[in-house]
Amino acid sequence: MPIKLLKEEQEILRKAFDNLEFNNGKDVIRFESYASLDDLGKLMVKKSEWRLKLSGHTDNVGNPKTNMTLSQKRAQAVKIFLIDRGIKADRIIVEYFGATKPVADNKTEAGRQKNRRVEMLIIE
Repeated sequence: MPIKLLKEEQEILRKAFDNLEFNNGKDVIRFESYASLDDLGKLMVKKSEWRLKLSGHTDNVGNPKTNMTLSQKRAQAVKIFLIDRGIKADRIIVEYFGATKPVADNKTEAGRQKNRRVEMLIIE
């Protein structure tokens, strides 16, 4: 069940989501994403009762099986990043969906970019 977040907490989560980037076709988090993920990690340390659900997604370019694996590895990379910042592994749930749950049209580059994401949801 999602937790009602304060405005500043919502902003930290939004920035972590918006700034999350990976190297093309890889599960390596880009350095530019570290600061906002660090802020999320600090918030999770303060709010020890919170859990985080990470949902990995890709666009529809390429092999569906490869995309499923990539979405899993990317969500797992975020989990490992946060574990390295002091969050216990059992507080982070990883789901992955490949290209099965697009939020935008995969016919355009802008749409594909939106579909390549790791969603983050704070839960009880």
